[in-house]
Amino acid sequence: MFAIDQLIKGVIKAITGLVRGILTILPIPGVQQLTRILSAFLRVAVGFVDEVILAYAIRTNSTNAWMSAKEALVLYGQNYKVMLKNAAWLAIIVYGLGFLVFLVMLAPAALVVYMMPGTWAAGSVIFALLFAWSVKAALLEPFAIACMMQVYFKTIEGQTPNSEWEAKLEQMSKKFRKLKEKALGAADATPAEV
Repeated sequence: MFAIDQLIKGVIKAITGLVRGILTILPIPGVQQLTRILSAFLRVAVGFVDEVILAYAIRTNSTNAWMSAKEALVLYGQNYKVMLKNAAWLAIIVYGLGFLVFLVMLAPAALVVYMMPGTWAAGSVIFALLFAWSVKAALLEPFAIACMMQVYFKTIEGQTPNSEWEAKLEQMSKKFRKLKEKALGAADATPAEV
């Protein structure tokens, strides 16, 4: 699953790199700042999407995880607009709530630092940051992944992988080609070899 996850991340980066590449070509003032913001968002979106792709194998009860990941990526590519829009909103919500938790935790963290012997002025900020990061990692990110799964599975319901999108992904990503080779190799393997 680790190897599949690494290939999935590479393919998703290729898909999002296409969007980033289009922005750099456009002659819009301030496009570099927009590209930086988009790159930060895409890093978050890629972190959530790979779990959704892996969940596809579980949901479909696949016996070939490579093939399942390939199909899920093609379906993701077919619906990239919906998925990226959803990922953008989730990234805003996760980071917004994380910042809100940080602000709320400043006061209790300052109290803890005040009660500690000695003076450590930056301690309250560090404690608040650690707590906000912990809440984000333990509660907000799993919530975002669950939301992405819900949107993904609702969006792809009744769809089949489009061969045009499969060809696009093959052209865009070396990792997708490798994933496809492994999927076909696993499909050809006899049950004793697997």
